[in-house]
Amino acid sequence: MKDIDVITIGRAGVDLYGSQIGGRLEDMGSFEKYIGGSPTNIACGTSRLGLQTALITRVGDEHMGRFIREQLVREGVNVDGVVTDPERLTALVILGIRDEDQFPLIFYRENCADMALCEDDIDPAFIERARSVVATGTHLSNPQTEAATIKALKLAREFGARTALDIDYRPNLWGVAGHGDGESRFVE
Repeated sequence: MKDIDVITIGRAGVDLYGSQIGGRLEDMGSFEKYIGGSPTNIACGTSRLGLQTALITRVGDEHMGRFIREQLVREGVNVDGVVTDPERLTALVILGIRDEDQFPLIFYRENCADMALCEDDIDPAFIERARSVVATGTHLSNPQTEAATIKALKLAREFGARTALDIDYRPNLWGVAGHGDGESRFVE
C-alpha cells in the first residue's frame, strides 16, 4: 500500500542560527536551535502542506539526535527510516544572517551520523510504501552514502514511485572548498 507521499533521504543536522540578525558570526552572543539539512527541511515542509512524509537518515545517540527525532515527530514526519548511530555525532551547522545576500555558515560534519548511512539502512518494504523518493546531492559525495542513495532510488523506480534529486550542492561538503566557505555555492 502506498501510504507515504514523499520519502526524503540524506542530511539531518542541527542548525544553530545567530540571534543577532545583521551581525558577524564572530560577534554572535546567542543562538537559536532548529532542525536542518535539505532533506529534513523538505520532509517537514511537505508534511506542513498536508502530505504523508518520511525521512531516511542517521542521527547520533545523543541530545541533538534525540532533538531531531522528536522535532520530526512533532512536525508529523514518519521517523521509521531514521537510524540512531551509536558511534557518531549528529551534524551541526552554525549560521548567521548578515543581510539579504550574506548567510555565513560553518558545517561541523566530520564523520557525522548521517554520512554513515549505508545500504543496510534502506528497507525495501519502506521504500515500497512511497509514491515518491527525493534524494539530495550531498549523499552522492561519499561512496557509502552514494550506494545507499542509489539503492533507494532504484527500489523506488522498481516499485513505481517517482524520483527526484535536490542538488543540495555545497562545495565544501564535497571537499573542493575550505571549511570557511560554507556559504559558497560555486567553485571558483
